[in-house]
Formats: sequence, structure tokens, C-alpha cells
Amino acid sequence: MSRTIPTLIAAGAAALALAGPAQAGFFPGEPIDGPSGDIVRFGDLDVARDGTGALAYVKRDGGVDHIFVSRLERGVWSAPVRVDGDLGAAGSQPVVAAADGGRVAVAFVSGGSLFAVSRPAGAPGFAAPTLVASAGSNPAIDMSINGAAYLSFTAPGASPSDVRVARLERDQTAFTVLPDTLDIVPGLEAGDGPRRSKVAISADGTGLVVWGEQGTDGRSHVYGRRVFGQRISAAPQDLSLPELDGRAARDADSPELDIEDDSSFAWVAFRQAFADGLGSTARVITRRLVGSAFEAPSVVDGQATGNGEAAGTPRVELNGRGEGIITVGTVSQFGAIGTPVHDDKIFPSVRFDGGNAVAPLPVPAFPETGDGYVTWLEGSPVGAQVRVRTWDIDPAKRTVPAPAPVVPLSNPDLGPVDPDGGFDAASNRAGDLVAVFVQGSGGDRKLMSASFDRAPGAFRVYTTTKVRGIARPTISWSPSFELWGPPTYEVQVDGVSVGTTQDTKLTPATPLTDGLHRVRVIAKDRRGQQTVTPLKNLRVDATSPTVRFTVSGTRRANRLVKVAFTASDASSTGAKASGLSFVRIDFGDRTPTVTVRGRNRGTVAHRFRRGTFTVRVSATDKAGNAVAVTRRITIKKAGR
Repeated sequence: MSRTIPTLIAAGAAALALAGPAQAGFFPGEPIDGPSGDIVRFGDLDVARDGTGALAYVKRDGGVDHIFVSRLERGVWSAPVRVDGDLGAAGSQPVVAAADGGRVAVAFVSGGSLFAVSRPAGAPGFAAPTLVASAGSNPAIDMSINGAAYLSFTAPGASPSDVRVARLERDQTAFTVLPDTLDIVPGLEAGDGPRRSKVAISADGTGLVVWGEQGTDGRSHVYGRRVFGQRISAAPQDLSLPELDGRAARDADSPELDIEDDSSFAWVAFRQAFADGLGSTARVITRRLVGSAFEAPSVVDGQATGNGEAAGTPRVELNGRGEGIITVGTVSQFGAIGTPVHDDKIFPSVRFDGGNAVAPLPVPAFPETGDGYVTWLEGSPVGAQVRVRTWDIDPAKRTVPAPAPVVPLSNPDLGPVDPDGGFDAASNRAGDLVAVFVQGSGGDRKLMSASFDRAPGAFRVYTTTKVRGIARPTISWSPSFELWGPPTYEVQVDGVSVGTTQDTKLTPATPLTDGLHRVRVIAKDRRGQQTVTPLKNLRVDATSPTVRFTVSGTRRANRLVKVAFTASDASSTGAKASGLSFVRIDFGDRTPTVTVRGRNRGTVAHRFRRGTFTVRVSATDKAGNAVAVTRRITIKKAGR
């Protein structure tokens, strides 16, 4: 037996107290691969603005190290696939870049040669690997939001090691190596070890490469050089410093960078040592590219000059507008330091961890929302875990608030995180975060992914508040913004669920009774997080009005005949009906109909010609419901 909505209200009344939008949640690690003793090392991770992405790692296959990739689609990692094809040599140093639509490029070393594979947006899988350089190492890769990419790497040349760059056009699947090297002085080593290169590409396809190179003064310098399409800039710049606070400069290395959507602006950070007593101490320096020149340097490691605390390798992460975070770990105290980049300026550095016995390797992520993240390793070399703190850096604010409290991002029940197993984090434009790391030991090693997943975005019910004349009205709403998988919508009427769908409209299976109802829609993501629309009125009047009429007068041609009607509108439940809209009289003789508005009763006079006619009187209410009654009358010829 079918039940109408009011019979279910008692069962669903508690649902009316449902809380509003759920907050985003941190979700500890989920395994991507493993447990397996063949997992060697995680390599690289990239997430595009639309939430798609990929990671690359090294895993033994048949006892040989090979390159595997898993893609991120709708918030879920795909089953890993081996991408180095039939290459039999051991693989290493995988790097990955991603753009919207699932476009991915991966570069790696196999048997001392540099190869790349790509997956066009929407393609079913990766193409076969193509040779980039017969001898190459230390690859770095970045892809623009439009799908073009640059790949920098180290290769033998005029010196034991030179820095080269290759370009992948947005509509291509293979990289083309540019003919010229980036080196400043041919014959001097560049791009080796901590002097390895890094590359970034802007929305317009312009690239910026930074690397370390042995200088003629015997010190290692860090250089920056633009790349335009297939052409290398003729104006490289030395970013390293000659001194700091009166302390003589030593070697500079480990450069990192990120670039804004506008290629005129970028931030570069690198490590450089300076004289400190009888030795030297490494500091982290950052410089901002504006147009064609780099601005004055700033120190971003949070350390006092001359305290002897060395800084490790920095990381730089910007969103498309240039808001971001630079992170660095200190070497002996193992501090995780973060420095916000806000309003085109460097703000004071903040220490994120609460004490450490392992290199924290802090990683920043900074989406378009302005909600930054710093993730790091904390604990000991045999008991490390992943931690995260959010950092809300609103572009509209002129100050930077303190970061949020520390949140564990790995599950210690699954074993310690391997500090040497690789660690990275990235976010999409909605502010969802994913962190990847290796956890466990021996045959229990697992490639893990932990995340910060925002609840579905706020949305609203579209359905009109005007009265509806059907018992099963279609309820519609705007889409809820959710990059990691389509949300499932639950529709509630008067606190009772009337159906679920992934569409943005739903017609209840059970008819609604006449009267006022309260509707809302709940969007739920794959983790059960939910966002609720405000309640909205839905008025239903599916009951037709009533009408009757009488015909009086002499029924002869050209004599007045009166049609008197009475109409009313009432709901089936006693609730307030929509009300009568109009009554229409059709005399059936092809003369114009008469419409009466604003009256429930009335009389209309009409002169008929001779014949038999069907008089039709209809009543329509404000919900569009209508009823009609008819009567046949015969009009005789004129006379008495």
C-alpha cells in the first residue's frame, strides 16, 4: 500500500535537526600499493587544478627496479601500471607532471638513459616510452594548466655534466630536446648532485629553469634562465650572493622554484653556505622574479645569523596568483620551517613541528582557495609519522594568521613511515590535499596516500516557491562543487527522504499531499561528508477546483439565455488551496469565450442562433489545475 508524505513525517522528524554543512576532514593513509617488499621508493606526485593527477614510484618487477604510475581520478587512485614498457634495465628517478583533464607526463632514468611517457587527456592509457637522451639523469618536470611541459635534466656535454631542457607541446606526446645547453661556462660542471636543475612553466607556456653550476671563482653558483618555446634566453642571471651580513659566501645549490600563471612573476629559493667561524653554515635564500630581473634576496629559514644551525633543501609552492609558502627543514634540530608568500612579500617564518629526531622534509601545498598546507615527517628515524597543519592566508588580508593545530596524517597502526622512502604532497584548486609516503618495513611496505578532503560545496534548491499543481513535482538544485567524485544528493521533504541521485533533479516516487512542504537537498561525497541546502518552501495544490452551472431563459434564436456558474477551490487535506484563478464559458457556437476573473459565481447572458450546442464551463485554479463541465442545449427557431 502506498503512503503519502504526511504518514512518514513522524519517522523523519528527527532529520529536520540535521546539522548544516560538514567541515572538511583529514583522512589517514589508504594503501595505493602493497603490502609488498618490492616497493622500493616513492618518486614524485602532481595534482592538477581539476583534481586529477598522478604519482610515480619505483617497484621491483621480476627482481629489477621498474617505474610504476597510479593516476588520481575523482579522488581515487587507480591500480598502478608499469610505464617503462619493455625496457629491461633498472629504472630510477621518476618525476611526474599533470594538467586538467587527466593529461600526464612522466620522465625517468632507465639504464642510464632518460625516457619519457605521456598520457593525453582522455586517453585510455600511457603511450610507449620514448627516448629523450641516451645519457641523462636528475630529471625535473612541470606542466602548464594548458598542457605544455618542460623537462630539465643533466647530461654529459662539454663538461662532465651539463643542464639541458626539453619541451612537450600541448598537442604532442613526445618531448623535443632544445639544441643549446643552459650552462653559463662550458667545461664547468653543472646540474650534478645538489646542483641538479628544477623547472617551472607558466600558463602562457614560458619556462624558468634554475640549477647549480661550478663558477670560475671555485664556488658553486645558482643560476636562473628563461625558456621561450624552443628558445633559451640569452640573459641568464646569477642568483647566489657574494656575502650575507658581512659573512663571505660559499657554495650555493639545491634550487627550487614555482611560477605564477603570469610568467612575469616567480619565486626561487636555494641553499647557500656562508662563513661561520672556522667553517660555514648553510642558509636558505629566496628571490622573486619580476619581469626580467630578480629582486633583492631574503632569508627564509627562520634561523639567526651565526647560530650554527644549517638549513636543508627548500621547497616552493605558489598558486596561480602568486600566494604561497616556502618550506625548509633545519639540519641538526630537525625543525620544519614555513614562510608565507603573501601580497608579493615574504612574511615571518614559523616553525611547524613540536620537536623532532628525524629530518622533517617539509612540503608546502597552496591551492587557489588561499588555504595553505605544510606537511612534514615527525618522530624518529624508526618511528616517523606524517603531520600536517593548515595555514589560511587570505589574499584579502594584510596580515598572516598563525597556522592551525597539528593533525596526524598517517596511521601509526600501519607501522612507521620510511624517511628514506620518499614523501610529497599536492592540492587541487578546491583545496583538497593529498600526501604520499611509504609506510611499513620488509614485506609489509605500503605506498600510502592520506588526504584532506573538503565537503561538497554550498549549493541551493532551484525549485520555485510558487504553488505547484502536481502531486509529484520535480525538485531541482544547483550542482554542489566537488572535484573528487560526483556527490550523491539526498532529497528530503518535511524531513523525510524521498530519493537519492547523482543528477541535479529528482521527482519523488510518492505523491505529496496538498499544502506547504519544506524541502532541502543534502550533498554527500564518497567519504560521507555532507553539505545541506537551506530549507525552501514547496507549495502543492494538486486538487482541481469544482464548478457547476445552470442555463435559463427562452431557448429560441436571438433570445437571451443566461449561464449562471458557481466555482470553488479547496485542497484535499484542508490546507490552504491556491485559490480560484478564472472561470471560462464556451458557448459552443464558435463565438468568443467569456473569461471571468476574481469571482466564484456569476451570470453571463448570450444570444444563440438556431441549433444544438454544447456549453462548456471550466474553472482553473492558481496552480493550473482545471475542471470542466458541459451541457447540450437546443435552440429553436425565432418566434414565441
